[in-house]
Parts: sequence; structure tokens; C-alpha cells
Amino acid sequence: MVYRKWVDAPRGLPPGSLVVIEDRRGELLGCGLYDTVGPVALRLLELGSCSFSSAEEAVYALIEAAYKVRQRIGYAGDPEAGYRLVHSDGDMMPGLIVDVYADLAVYQSSSIVWDVHGETVARALAEITGVRHVYEKSLQRTRRDIGLPPREGLRIGNKTRTIIREGEARFIVDARIGQKTGFFLDQRLNRLDFGRLAEGTVLDLFSYTGGFGIQALLNGAERAVFVEEDEKAVKLLRSNLELNRVADRAEIVQSNVWSFLASATNKGESYNAISVDPPAFIPHPGAYRKGVQAYTRLYALSARIGSNDSLLALSSCSTHLNREDFMRVVARALAWSGRSYRPLGSVRGMPPDHPVRPSSPHLEYLKSIFIVLD
Repeated sequence: MVYRKWVDAPRGLPPGSLVVIEDRRGELLGCGLYDTVGPVALRLLELGSCSFSSAEEAVYALIEAAYKVRQRIGYAGDPEAGYRLVHSDGDMMPGLIVDVYADLAVYQSSSIVWDVHGETVARALAEITGVRHVYEKSLQRTRRDIGLPPREGLRIGNKTRTIIREGEARFIVDARIGQKTGFFLDQRLNRLDFGRLAEGTVLDLFSYTGGFGIQALLNGAERAVFVEEDEKAVKLLRSNLELNRVADRAEIVQSNVWSFLASATNKGESYNAISVDPPAFIPHPGAYRKGVQAYTRLYALSARIGSNDSLLALSSCSTHLNREDFMRVVARALAWSGRSYRPLGSVRGMPPDHPVRPSSPHLEYLKSIFIVLD
């Protein structure tokens, strides 16, 4: 992305125009789409050259390139697959997110550029990936911050709900009522590993629609407790438990996680495996100090109700908490809890369908670590 203060552009240039970008000496830098709303003026699509003759050609070419990579890593192709197809700057389409859920694609625009080319994006998704339904869900705060109105609705097809497979588990995804685009694909590998390693009684905090706990139950865990506050998520969670035939070994606690942890601590409860996957406690730099305190307290309270040799999976999706600070928070929280522990490896980052370039560190938001309590 190139900010407006660095750009000299012709007057009256429409938003979404494909432009060739040169430096002050006239040397070619690449090409991109012109943005007229907010601080960003250029969304670069190609560096060092410009091989596209139109914006439509660029959209098709970039989505096809992204799809081929997802095929290569084995994520695309399964009729029940769930994967991220376009990860903004990581796929050279800054401001655009696309998630594919079986026969349904959901895209999210953070720029007037993609609003203008939304119809082209929808057509390209259907033609290249074979999905039959395309839904736009552009409701994020970043749109409001730069003055863009929310956008939502079916662009192709007639359904917003589908089922995806993740390992042996199956999950209902509802783009209309679900959070973000409907599901949290970034935790895919962590859910699979947690399911494989968890045993005994499992606690899934901020469970949303049950991803961590269901994976554990399908891999032999005896029982799972799911703690989720949102009523819509709880409804989907119940359906997912039935879909995977594990409802008889599950308990849903519709509660605030902080209240649950206080109650569990007072009762002396303990769990053999705990997943802690909260929302972003640091949504902007100004919330850093308060967010770090919240993460520290949350991780410490979770560790206190872990049994000996229990597995603890701790996550943060705050962009403004880097890997080093995340590790410090974990160490401080475990010290505060009075528990000694052993990390299983180091910090886990983004899965392969969420590419991150050196120029886009803001896309590397997810940090997770698996530890075993002594």
C-alpha cells in the first residue's frame, strides 16, 4: 500500500482505476488500483512490472494464482474444504479477504477499490474455484474508520450456510450470522494438533462454534466443556456437536469466560487440556497496556485450573502484540499462576493459506503456543 501523501495522481481519476506507478525519476515501480477514500492512495497488485491490461484481468489473474497455491498445499479441491483464498497484501490484493467454505465463498472489502470491483471479484471466485454461492460481508470497523458504509449480501447464488470438513470433524458455517466471514480458518492447524494431543476432560474457552473441543472429542477425549457467551454461536455449537455425534460427551456453559474461571477456581475444578482463544484484547495501539494485563490475567487463571501434565493452548489474535511480547506475557502469566511448564516448541504463527510478506507485518496477527504444565 502507498499512502496518499506520497502520490501525485491526475485529477478526477476514478476509484479502482488500474494505474502504472513510477517514481520521481520515471522508473517503473509496478501497477495497482487507485483508492480515493482514506489515507491509502494505491493498492499495489504487481511489483517491478505491469503485465495487466485492465483491472478485470488483474482480478482474475491474482485470484487464479492464489487458488493454484492453495491447490498445491492441498487445501483446495475437496468439495468440503475450508480455506483462505485471498489474504490481502499476502496475495497482492491489499484490502481484500476471501474465505472459501465448500460451495460458498465469502469476501470482505476494506477499500472502495474492491467495492468498485466487487462484481468482478464475485464472478472470478465462482469461475475459478467452482463455488456456487458468493457472499459479501464487509462490516469491519476499518471501513467505518475511513468513511465507507457497511456492505453485506449475496452476490451470486442463494445460500449463506454450508458444511466444511477439518480432519475428521465437520463444521457448519453460516456467513450471515457467524463472526468475521463465518469461521476462524487461521486456527485450523492448532485445532487439529490440540485434538490429537488433548485427553481426559477438555475445556474450550471462548469456544465459538466448538472447533478445539470437538477435535478433542473426535480424537478420544472423555468429555469437553465449552464456554461461550454469544447466543448465535452457542446455537451453531449445539448443531456442530450433533453433526459430529459427540453431544453426549459435551457440556455447554453459556457464560462470560471471566465469570466461569472465577467459579471454576473457587470450586477447585481441574482440566486435562485447555484451549484459550480469546478475541483481540488490543484492537488498537492505545489499548496495548490494558490488553496485555487482560491476556496475562486470562492465561494465569486458565493455568491455575489445569491438572498436572495438562495441555494448555494459549492464543492471541492481536496484531499489536508481537511474538516477543506474547512470549513475555505467557511467561509472566505462568509465573503469576505459580505453575511451572514446558513449551512444546515455540510460538506458532499463521497457517500456509494466510501468507505474510515482509512488507505486511500487520497480517501476522495470530500467535499461539502449546505448553504442558508440570
